[in-house]
Amino acid sequence: MKILFISGPTKSSVFGLAPLAIAARGSGHQVVLASTREAVSAALGIGVPAFSTTPLSLTELMTLDRAGEPLRIPQDEAELPVFVGHMFGRLAAAGLDPLRDLVTGWRPDLIVGGPHAYVAPLLSAEFGLPCVRHLLTGNAIDREGTHPGVEEELRPELDRLGLDHVPGFDMAVDIFPESTRPDGATPAQPMRWIPTNEQCPLQPWMCSRGERRRVLVTAGSLATPTHNFGFLRGLTDALTELDVEVVIAAPEEVGEELRAERGVAHAGWVPMDVVLPTCDLIVHHSGTMTALTALHAGVPQLIIPQESRFTDWARMLSARGVAMTLPPGQDTPDAVAAAGRELLGNPSYTEGARAIAREIAEMPLPAEVLGVLEKLVTA
Repeated sequence: MKILFISGPTKSSVFGLAPLAIAARGSGHQVVLASTREAVSAALGIGVPAFSTTPLSLTELMTLDRAGEPLRIPQDEAELPVFVGHMFGRLAAAGLDPLRDLVTGWRPDLIVGGPHAYVAPLLSAEFGLPCVRHLLTGNAIDREGTHPGVEEELRPELDRLGLDHVPGFDMAVDIFPESTRPDGATPAQPMRWIPTNEQCPLQPWMCSRGERRRVLVTAGSLATPTHNFGFLRGLTDALTELDVEVVIAAPEEVGEELRAERGVAHAGWVPMDVVLPTCDLIVHHSGTMTALTALHAGVPQLIIPQESRFTDWARMLSARGVAMTLPPGQDTPDAVAAAGRELLGNPSYTEGARAIAREIAEMPLPAEVLGVLEKLVTA
């Protein structure tokens, strides 16, 4: 079977699809993972054949229209979902012709698209291929239907294909344990997600606990010296009051700037799938792959969402007793320290996180889900 995987425009979206893509290769299927040039390096770094759909970066997709004219990112939170939907539409439009050429020559049997990869159902409709939606976030807007603004942005492409709207998917694969899914979520094929990220040479400290409790702090792979740097520094300053060992997971250029901060034991690119099982707490920006990696490791979370669309899912994890959420504006140093103290001192959070880790361990493995996909292709 030939399977074309299509991710969103970030490394984390590539890592979300990676376990199923890797399992498919290991089972003898032919696999290609398509993403933007900026994110495709993540697929190559984990040994998956990758195809670049567009040279446009995430920043360019967000801030430039199709004609290259600048766009204003709305300040009103109510306008943001439609703005982001238009960006997903531009992503699909940019990748449609390159992917059409790939599909014409390679002829995959199945397309698996992330929730932001709207080019997947367009190709499915044009070439008559089954299409699977691979759910990668816990947000209702990313799990159900079509993002607002997508169809307006894709109107030229839809008209050329004779479509009134973006086609639906034949089935969905859900990597979220049942206890963390939104109420009323559409039934989907569950699959155990295996944490996947870029690796680096291991050091002994990464695999073992130290003398003090360890707290991992991250703002994701998109952090730079000018983006989320202050967020990381502020969290670090607040956590040093707790007598903990702070590990900052960040791109090297960010880690280098933070290594001298008080209380920081390690900073830079670290393999979170290796380090998190040695941690007592993770503090993060509400990245979905980060949160799932923590759930997989059974580690409590302090979540400070950096985007409003991730707040609801963060609060849901808090309601499940495995996390605490501090919305933007409420993440004062005192509030961060108090939340960290509660999460480290109250064993119920660790017990709840470990219960979800056991739930994840019982979900069908990617290799098992491949059997379901094979039946979809032959149906």
